Amino acid sequence: AILGRARARPMQLSALCRGGVTVRCERRMRPPTQAVLFRRENGLSHGLNKVKGTSQPGWLPSPRVPLLHRTKDTPVPTAIPTLAELATIAHTHRCSVVATHHRRVLLDDTASPLPFLGVRFGPAVKAVAARIGPADHRAIVVAVDRSGEAIAYDPTTDRIESDVRRLTALDPARRTLGLPTRPCRRPLWALANLVWLDRVLAAALDAPLGEPPHWFELRRLHPLAEAGPQSSPEVLAHHTRHQPTTWAVLRAGSIEGTITWTPIRPALASWFDEGSFARHCFASLPDLDIVEADLHELLGASGWRRVLSGLARP
Repeated sequence: AILGRARARPMQLSALCRGGVTVRCERRMRPPTQAVLFRRENGLSHGLNKVKGTSQPGWLPSPRVPLLHRTKDTPVPTAIPTLAELATIAHTHRCSVVATHHRRVLLDDTASPLPFLGVRFGPAVKAVAARIGPADHRAIVVAVDRSGEAIAYDPTTDRIESDVRRLTALDPARRTLGLPTRPCRRPLWALANLVWLDRVLAAALDAPLGEPPHWFELRRLHPLAEAGPQSSPEVLAHHTRHQPTTWAVLRAGSIEGTITWTPIRPALASWFDEGSFARHCFASLPDLDIVEADLHELLGASGWRRVLSGLARP
C-alpha cells in the first residue's frame, strides 16, 4: 500500500533474480517525494504496476508493496544523462541506475549477485549503469545505452574506459536492454569438464573418510557419459572432446528441459543469449585450479590421475 498521496506513478520492474530491491524513481519535472521497496522471490516475477517502457510478464508471489519512505528533494536533470554521468551517479549512490526520458531510477540491488540479472526493460529505458565487484567504493561501474555504446568506470584509478567489448560484466547490462553479447570462445567440452569435477568433488566429500569413490562411480557422474559398458578415462575424454553439441543446442535444451546438466535455470537460460549463457555457466562453477588440491587429497594420487586422464583437452 502507498502511504500519503503521490501523483507520480510507480515504475514496474520485472526480474528473474534473488533478494530484495529498493526502487527510487526521480521524475524529470519535479523532485521525488517517495521511494518504493518491494521484494522479488526466486523464479518469474512481475512488477506491481504497468508503466510504459517495461515488459516481461510473469508471476509475482506477493501483490503488495511492503514499504514506502520519503526521500530527499534533489534536483533532477531535464535530459538523459550521458554514460559517464550515469556511471558517476551509480558510483556516488552505490547502486544501479536506469535512465528514461522522464525519470531516473536508483536501484538498491545489493542483495543480487549480479545487477539486472533476469531483468528486461522496454524501449522507454534508454541506458543503464551497474556496479560490479565489492560492495564498497572500489566496485567498477559499467554503463550501456540502447545503441550498444558502453563504458567502464574504475574508481580506484578514476578512469573511464570505452574499449570494454570483452568485459564479461557487461553481459547482464546488455541483456536487460535486449542487446546481443559477444560469442563465447571457450569450447563446450570445457564446461562438461567443470560440471564433472564439481560432481566428483561432491561425491568425494560424501564418501567415508579414506574410502574414495571408485572410478566407475565417478565416470557415471560425467554429464556426457554414455550408458553401456564401463570405459577407460581416455575413452571418456575422447568422447567428450568430440561431442557435436553447440552452445546454441545446449542453451535450447536447457530452456526446453531436455538438457538438465547445465547450472542455469530454464527461465534464465531463455533470458541469456548464446554468449552470455555460456559465460554465466562457466562463472557458476569452480575452476580446475580451485578443486585440484581438494580432489588430490580426497581421491588419492591414483584416483586423481584417473580423473585427470578423463578430462577432455584440446
